[in-house]
Amino acid sequence: MRFIETKCVQCGLCEVTCPEHAIALEPRLALGVEARQPRVLNQAVIFNCVRCGKPLGTQKMIGNMLGKLAGHSMFAAPGSLDRLKMCADCRVIDMMQKELPSTQGATGSAE
Repeated sequence: MRFIETKCVQCGLCEVTCPEHAIALEPRLALGVEARQPRVLNQAVIFNCVRCGKPLGTQKMIGNMLGKLAGHSMFAAPGSLDRLKMCADCRVIDMMQKELPSTQGATGSAE
């Protein structure tokens, strides 16, 4: 996350909505050159889709999500929690591949 101080109006919206509570406002008036330069406030490790490698989110965010949903009944089936580590496209492909073996025999034609 990059921040340019001169663009900040101290409204507090970023602090309130930050899901990781990584922002704290400090009232001040900086007029120097550094206030006009972008500063890195937080740099997180990116978590990539376990299937295709596409960037999915931060490792911390994915870890928090997995921790909160681990006991949920919607993710009790084997492999369903692993789908949360996949991008939307790979999640659909994975779900379809899991269902195809059970329906493939029913659609075959007789000779």
